[in-house]
Amino acid sequence: MPPIYVAAVAALFVCASAAGQTDSTSKNYRGSPVVVTATRAAATDPVAQSTIDAATLRLAFVGQDPQFLLERCTPSLVAWSEAGTGFSNYGSFRLRGIDQTRVNVTLNGTPLNDMIDQGVFFSNITDLGNSLRSVQVQRGVGTASNGTASFAGSIDLETANAAQQQSGAAVQVSAGSFGLRRLSAEVSSGLQSNGLAATARFTTFATDGFRNHSGTNTSSFFFSGSWQGASDVLRLTALVGSTQNQLAYLAVPRQDVERDARTNLNNPNDRDDFGQHLVQLQHTHFFDDGSALQSTAYYGGAGGDFFVTFPDESQALSQLNYPLRNDHVGAYTTYMNNDVGGGIGLTAGLHAYTFRRRNEESLQPDLATPYYSDRTTKNEMSAFVKLRKALGSLQLNAEVQSRYVAMTFSPDVRFIPQGEPAFPTHDWLFVNGLVGAEWALTDDLSLWASVGVTHREPTRFDLLGGTQINEANINVIRRPGTVRHERVTDVEYGLRHRSFWGTVAVNGFFMRFADEIAPIGQFIEQQFVQLRKNVPASTRLGVEVDATVAVHENVRIVASGTVMRASIDEYSPENADVGTLRNVAAVLTPSVLGNVAVVATPFEGVDVEVSARHLGAMWLELTNDATMQLPASTVLNARLGYVLSNAIRANLHLYNVLDALYATNGATDTVDGRLRALWFVQAPRSVVIAVEVRP
Repeated sequence: MPPIYVAAVAALFVCASAAGQTDSTSKNYRGSPVVVTATRAAATDPVAQSTIDAATLRLAFVGQDPQFLLERCTPSLVAWSEAGTGFSNYGSFRLRGIDQTRVNVTLNGTPLNDMIDQGVFFSNITDLGNSLRSVQVQRGVGTASNGTASFAGSIDLETANAAQQQSGAAVQVSAGSFGLRRLSAEVSSGLQSNGLAATARFTTFATDGFRNHSGTNTSSFFFSGSWQGASDVLRLTALVGSTQNQLAYLAVPRQDVERDARTNLNNPNDRDDFGQHLVQLQHTHFFDDGSALQSTAYYGGAGGDFFVTFPDESQALSQLNYPLRNDHVGAYTTYMNNDVGGGIGLTAGLHAYTFRRRNEESLQPDLATPYYSDRTTKNEMSAFVKLRKALGSLQLNAEVQSRYVAMTFSPDVRFIPQGEPAFPTHDWLFVNGLVGAEWALTDDLSLWASVGVTHREPTRFDLLGGTQINEANINVIRRPGTVRHERVTDVEYGLRHRSFWGTVAVNGFFMRFADEIAPIGQFIEQQFVQLRKNVPASTRLGVEVDATVAVHENVRIVASGTVMRASIDEYSPENADVGTLRNVAAVLTPSVLGNVAVVATPFEGVDVEVSARHLGAMWLELTNDATMQLPASTVLNARLGYVLSNAIRANLHLYNVLDALYATNGATDTVDGRLRALWFVQAPRSVVIAVEVRP
């Protein structure tokens, strides 16, 4: 949906809301968190989970993309940014060492993943963190979700509901290191007596980036409108983002980083111009028996230009453009009933979508006439059923999900042999499931365990190993199954303790993979996507801790941590003379990862936080060469918050106080037959000041 239409719909909602009175006590409105119930685990479900509330998110938020918020609030998550700032530009994350294309990400239950490449680009919709009411991170197989496979886990983002916000306006201003400047303005109607409510926010954000010529300039719009009746809730949510990034996707040799940490090997003219938008319309009907039926229709789109500069045969600089466009249309419906008979709770749902991609390549100065153009279409239908049954202090859970996925390719005939027949459809039918139980030993302490199985289809990049369909990969497209789908069996177990002094959750996990499509440390020819290959068998096992403990009425300690081992049974590198590798450590998976923060409120209106984050060493490639590692790092941060009045709040954030040189992502390449370690270095000491005013 073009942004002009979204703005028009938002204006109609705001005007209609303003027509009502502010007295919302004349009707008994029902709340609407039901819209995320199907994609979230209940607090007693037997899955590894962390739910971060709005208050926690608000303390850390200064405009950064969600992954940089979450890595401080949950175990086993590592984020990185190509620009190095930890705010925006192209960035990504890994969960339990597994990259984000294997993490299911939803917004109010609606998939955010690019269905063909399965990644999420939060930089296209900056300031999303400003709209979040809560986030749930599930680690491991978890509970069934809409969209891509919950292979490493899932992240469910819930936006603020306009009906639950007070009427008024707010302005946020942030400024800081590396030319950071951000302005956000919001207006909310509050819940009116006619059942209408609306919230709208516009944000502009810019930074020069830490690495040389890696700046970002973005604008975004968020809208939430709702109508609530006695038995029905109608909710419209819209996001529109526009981003211009200077590119920094080339990893840098370690010696260059140590000489100048700001080194960026991309040409200063390399930049993109991308936009993304999402519109979702959700209806919930509450039945008299307490059950509910929730249905959603959505449309998402993304697209733009991605310019890459290179020397041509005469060594003059030329530019390639890799424009693409995505269109994503889908719908899902979910029925929820806490007691369908015999004390059995039921949640069941259906989801269907079509996702269409256009990939092109063009060369300056003739950008209007692409020399390459192909189409990819992906369709999916899925269904799930979840059951809960309480037997005294024991809660039993069982669920099953079926996914049918079909992907078709329409190549550019100029890049394949003449007379090539139509490519066959690549399709998969998966049955995923989970069984588990929680045993409440006391009111404060419970034990839980579960076993889950899920499957994941390859991405377009997994199949092609590049950006084009051509003679180099045509056999893979011609023969479905050449790149095998992945499967994981996940055993999870743990304990949860909650009391007046805080909460502690400890869980263990054992994930056994078959045909994992694992990163091997190298990149595709264009250098902006890592290569991955099927490995027959691999394992990840470890222990995670998530705790908040009050040591004084004004002091609490918040900690999370992971100890983990990830290994691949065997791997045979291509074009290498090292033979078959056995029992090697997986790429970019730290054995130790931990966060600890001390939060204190020494005076009324003042809060102080000091935190440390430790990241263990990570291998960059599968031979586990001792020189091919990202070294361990410890980063110290601090925050000072001051509430001047109910209307004004200010936060001073200090990052990397000890000025550590560190990287959270990297890769390798080969020069003159020698392997080199490559880094994506992150920012040194920096500062951000954020002020919020609510008149």
